[in-house]
Amino acid sequence: MSTTKALRGFQPARMRGSGANSTGFEEIPIASGLAKNIFTGDTVKATLGNCEPVTVGGTSLGDAPIVIGVFQGCHYVQDGQPKWSKYWPTGTSATNATAMVNTDPTSTYYIQADTSVSAGDINKSFFGLTVGAGSTVTGQSGFGVKAATRLATQAIDVYPVAVKNEPGNDITVAAERAYPVLEVRLAHHKAMLAPSVTLA
Repeated sequence: MSTTKALRGFQPARMRGSGANSTGFEEIPIASGLAKNIFTGDTVKATLGNCEPVTVGGTSLGDAPIVIGVFQGCHYVQDGQPKWSKYWPTGTSATNATAMVNTDPTSTYYIQADTSVSAGDINKSFFGLTVGAGSTVTGQSGFGVKAATRLATQAIDVYPVAVKNEPGNDITVAAERAYPVLEVRLAHHKAMLAPSVTLA
């Protein structure tokens, strides 16, 4: 419910202009020994062809990270044993390490805000991210929308297109908008927006 703060990162919603998300993904290499956790629901970027987590949210166009999609889990071989995981454990030494990433720029996602957002922000404002630590127990992300970074003219991390239609998540009701779950698109996706673009 939107009266409880429980940031869980990006959860697939749908493809824009279409029905429910098919949860399709691409496989992108992870460098053996990568010393960073990557959790299901984290946004990720490509570094030297490898998948890495985004570690900071944007507050202006110039510092918004360019992302390739959202991490959906991984598989790798460690000590001769194939393993599948909801998260990449930091420092893992492995072969054939591969991230499963939703890279489709038309995907939308459900993600919770870290404080209240108004109905006037929908299809109007851009927001950065709260880059919270994920859970090594559940493998789930700790990312959320950082409401204080609201911008109207610069495409930073996310752009809300709707509010998740579920009981207790009506942002027109004061008691239900403390931590709303929004439907967003990745506004700074590598396939959609050049980093130098400022919107009018």
